[in-house]
Amino acid sequence: MFVFISHLTVPEADHSELERHFRERSRLVDGFPGFLYLQLMRPQAGDATHTFLTAWESRDAFRAYMGSREHSISHSREPGEIMDRTAVRHEAFEVLMDSRAEPEWRS
Repeated sequence: MFVFISHLTVPEADHSELERHFRERSRLVDGFPGFLYLQLMRPQAGDATHTFLTAWESRDAFRAYMGSREHSISHSREPGEIMDRTAVRHEAFEVLMDSRAEPEWRS
């Protein structure tokens, strides 16, 4: 499994609009091959105001999505004015263990 995380530091006045945008998302990623799920989270500590996580079957599935028409359309819908005022930091992880599944090293 591969996880891509975006930490967003959004001005307080934009919080509810950003959250509304994610609630009303296009859902184009949902049917993309290799996509597992996404989460929008409100951190309880640190500098970020919101964290957006997507989980994928593999890094290759994520890369395919990033180059896809679905990704282009989804990101063209982002609230540009809010994103212009937002600091974004990305992280990527290979998941070594997930309690919801049998660990690969035990298979």
